[in-house]
Amino acid sequence: MKKILFSILTLSFITISLNYGQLAPVEKGLQAITPDAIKAQLGFLASDWTEGRMAGEKGESLSADYIASILQLYGVKPGGDQSQVRALANNLSGNERSYFQNFILLKTMPGDEQILKVKSADGKMTKTTNFTYNVDFTIRPSDPGIEIEAPVVFAGYGFINNKLKYNDFNKLDVKGKFILRISDIPKFIRESLNPTEIESYSSEMESTLNSMGAIGIIEFNPVATVAGNPDRSEFLNMSPSEGNPRSGKPYATYSIPGKKNPDNLIRIVVSVKTANEILKGTGIDIDDYVKKANANEPFLIPAMTDKSIYIRTSVKTTQVAVKNVIGIIEGNNPEQVIVLGAHYDHMGMNNGYIWNGTDDNGSGTVGVMTLAKAIMETGKKPEKTIIIALWTAEEEGLLGSRYYVQNLIYPLKNLRLNVNFDMISRYISDNEPKKVTMTYTSSYPGFKDMTTANLKKYGIDLLIDYQPSADPPGGSDHKSFVAVGVPIMRFKPGHREEYHKPGDELNTVDWDIMEKIIRISFANVWELANTNW
Repeated sequence: MKKILFSILTLSFITISLNYGQLAPVEKGLQAITPDAIKAQLGFLASDWTEGRMAGEKGESLSADYIASILQLYGVKPGGDQSQVRALANNLSGNERSYFQNFILLKTMPGDEQILKVKSADGKMTKTTNFTYNVDFTIRPSDPGIEIEAPVVFAGYGFINNKLKYNDFNKLDVKGKFILRISDIPKFIRESLNPTEIESYSSEMESTLNSMGAIGIIEFNPVATVAGNPDRSEFLNMSPSEGNPRSGKPYATYSIPGKKNPDNLIRIVVSVKTANEILKGTGIDIDDYVKKANANEPFLIPAMTDKSIYIRTSVKTTQVAVKNVIGIIEGNNPEQVIVLGAHYDHMGMNNGYIWNGTDDNGSGTVGVMTLAKAIMETGKKPEKTIIIALWTAEEEGLLGSRYYVQNLIYPLKNLRLNVNFDMISRYISDNEPKKVTMTYTSSYPGFKDMTTANLKKYGIDLLIDYQPSADPPGGSDHKSFVAVGVPIMRFKPGHREEYHKPGDELNTVDWDIMEKIIRISFANVWELANTNW
């Protein structure tokens, strides 16, 4: 009986092995994308152990080590810095690489002097009102410190959208001036645009105003009686009574060291009291403006000719060591490269709360790691070389991906495509749980046809909203590649209410949509890596 049972088990194993061996490489890769693999990786990355994965902090370093170990487990070769120490220790050549691309960021924090004054001219008299730092205003620290006085103009919500023919800057001269804006968008716009379109303008607003010649942005929430962090404006909507923590962590700005000072706008967040002082005597009523803007009713904004803003700041700047995690799957053609990327950093912890960032962006990180697993499971060397890249410091201004693009180990012309993964585990709305936005470079219309065909071919049940663009929008790492002319592709369901809040935890994940995005991404990537396009 034992011999019979052994024979049956052996025959079954041989049958399964033969069947697996007969599968096409793409089918083998799809079989490697399992819920268990996804849940196990995300369960650790988004746990309290990684402390919110803040760039330059212990949790980020721990996460980088974990990601590198998983890539090594899957058989992905290291594609980071050359490591002489590691090479000598292992009696290898000096070309041995690690999984880490190490670099330095400059961390700039507010110094002891932070001054904001509102000056109002009234005939021959000038009234100056002084405000209190961290109560009435906060200023994004910029290196070096600054001293400046300039006029200020009110620009409503400071929003532009050609699709809706909406422009808050119409007939408004902003050159050499501060812009005072409400830190939101009108209700009718929110109901008319999808989250990607809204995110697109929000991420590009600063560069848009920079091109107009503005020198700074002053923003406020009409219900915020105290000022918040200008780089974490979502905290303005939080209060302890609502069960949400208010960020009290001293904030900082991060930059890549360069030969010139960054050409960034001055960013100030003020309380509604401060905003009302700026608008005092102009005839502009904030509550009335908000009511009419929400209903898309006209509001005549009087010219502000007698108001100016004076600021003086000091800063403290230090160096912070950070690292991207880079793996490489060598293809038959090393001169054609596809980069699969996601940022693994998030917002850290403070006051007993941890911003674990399960969706943003533990989900995208796990998506890329699982794609690496699937590609290796095909058992076939792809034609094009595939880079597996997990970026740091995305939350601080796409710095990890920007550094990578500026420090490639191969010519830029070899880079054929970036596929970006950011926030792939939450469906966009309760009414459309299968809907996913696909943003891609419009000069490659074949990306849409390929995706449509692969959804059908492999039975992946997603509803795709295709959004081609000559300048693909969004505030994520694909913009670093768009900036240097590299085509991109990106799948994203959308923002949910836990975005950038401590509530972005594992219990909010839609495992089904996350797995399906990874599956369609693999099908597309494998096709693109093995065909001419």
